[in-house]
Amino acid sequence: MIWLFWLAVLFCVYTYALFPLYLHVRASAVTQTPTKTLNDYPSVSVIVAAHNEEANIIAKLQSLAALDYPANKLELVFVSDGSTDNTLELLRESQNQVEGLVFDHYEPAAGKPTALNRGVELASGEVLVFMDARQSVSANAIKLLTERLLVDGIGAVSGELSLADDDGVESAYVGLYWRYEKWIRQNESKLYSTTGATGALYAIRKSDFTPHKADVLLDDFDTPVSILKRGGRTVFEPDAKVFDKAESSVKDEFRRKSRTLAGNYQSFMRNGWLFNPRKNPVFVQFLSHKVFRLFVPYAMLLAFIASMFGTGLFLNTMFVFQLLFYGVGLANMAGFKALDNKLFNFIKVFLQLNAAAVTGAIRYFRGNANVRWKQT
Repeated sequence: MIWLFWLAVLFCVYTYALFPLYLHVRASAVTQTPTKTLNDYPSVSVIVAAHNEEANIIAKLQSLAALDYPANKLELVFVSDGSTDNTLELLRESQNQVEGLVFDHYEPAAGKPTALNRGVELASGEVLVFMDARQSVSANAIKLLTERLLVDGIGAVSGELSLADDDGVESAYVGLYWRYEKWIRQNESKLYSTTGATGALYAIRKSDFTPHKADVLLDDFDTPVSILKRGGRTVFEPDAKVFDKAESSVKDEFRRKSRTLAGNYQSFMRNGWLFNPRKNPVFVQFLSHKVFRLFVPYAMLLAFIASMFGTGLFLNTMFVFQLLFYGVGLANMAGFKALDNKLFNFIKVFLQLNAAAVTGAIRYFRGNANVRWKQT
């Protein structure tokens, strides 16, 4: 049993520690591709899909009005996907006050992919910048995305999601996990290409857009991957920022992560070429970052079973250690205040995010994953 235990443990260690370190070492030896200085900026269409966003529309428009980009080259396209609140009314009221604002509304709600497709149909810009309705963006965001996008070989540019500080320890550690993810993406970008983008802020050329199927769960994965298939890179621009708050609790993050991981299964099924090293230029990082993460929970279970049924002092000790590890995490989830500290909250976040991988798989294979809007 000991070899089974070590195989499972090494798989987890490779996925969460050794691969990111290996990636960082390789990326450190690569010179960053310089941005292109533009004398004449291309026309840009910002596309925002919205459903019942009356609480965010005005603030979003104010954020876009503050962008440092030539106003005559900027178009703002909002698509109301079956909104039943005052979203449409607020857009109508803003049309004469906001330069370049274009909007559409249809019923009933069909989901974000349909709204994005409609937004691209309405867009007249050479460059498309996709954003969500909730977050504000840095004033330099579109300039920076465009300057990177027009470098030869680059097909998509992702901005950086910056999570606001929160007083809660849980939110702080969700934020810590996100910073870890961004570090990996930065290294992937520098080495060659990421396999996804920050859905709240990314840019592509309009000519590179492939319409989404109506049931697509992860547009911010499928679009960069379709560009990667045609030889275009997706890079990370850390100075183009979109601002948001961390989920208010790990439960909220668990729900969001489950939806994302269910979407991963869908995307993998529809893009089988990603598993072919001859066709996928980022095959190793795709497997290590995107695929292996989905199997870590099962490796953890295998390590637990191997130590439970194994013999000897080492496996017995590891079994007790795992009991304590899982016990602390579960007790923290149950709300024991005595365990509300940095170390134990980190354990809780780690366990819940891996549980989300299992939940995401169940949701997808049971057919429970869909494109309905959910408020977070």
